[in-house]
Amino acid sequence: ASAPRPCGGQQGSLSVWAMAVILREPWTIERFLSWEDRQETRHEFDGTRILEMTGGSRAHQRIVLNLAHLLMSRLDATRFDVLQEMRIASGGKVRYPDVAVCHGPVPDGTKTLQDALVLFEVLSPDTAVTDRGEKRADYAGLPGLRHYVLVEQDQRAAVVLTRTAEGWTEAPPATGSEVALPALGLTLDLNAIYAGTAVPVQRRA
Repeated sequence: ASAPRPCGGQQGSLSVWAMAVILREPWTIERFLSWEDRQETRHEFDGTRILEMTGGSRAHQRIVLNLAHLLMSRLDATRFDVLQEMRIASGGKVRYPDVAVCHGPVPDGTKTLQDALVLFEVLSPDTAVTDRGEKRADYAGLPGLRHYVLVEQDQRAAVVLTRTAEGWTEAPPATGSEVALPALGLTLDLNAIYAGTAVPVQRRA
């Protein structure tokens, strides 16, 4: 994911102390979305803080583009929609997954997703802990979510979490040639995900 950072400045019911946003009163998702729609930059809302999103690296952007292209080229556009960095609300929080696959097509006027079938986050040093922890828990609140995929940025590897009745099950990291997504009925070529980057090809022992 692109790195979030605490917002600066002071506005309305926001107070800033030591680069952290303190909400003077609880905010609902609706209030946050109304506020964010008036901002020039994107923000996440973790239920207690508003975090400004910063830009990702060139490798991050390339991997996100590759994922979206691969998915759009393989999925039936009358049944699925592939969306990049579109906000999604779940459990009183608002996040921006790098790529989302939804039952679709999603109406053109939609600004905020309420559910998804598969979500992807491209890990970075600044976001890996949040992506593996807080967002994993946040996304579990989406009723239709079947896979949560964590894609490494500094090595060719991806972890697919699949939701079952007992919770998340985590497959061993995909470091070979394919990333399996049973809920979509397809596999993605791991090397194609990293096409156009300098991320080294995994060497088998």
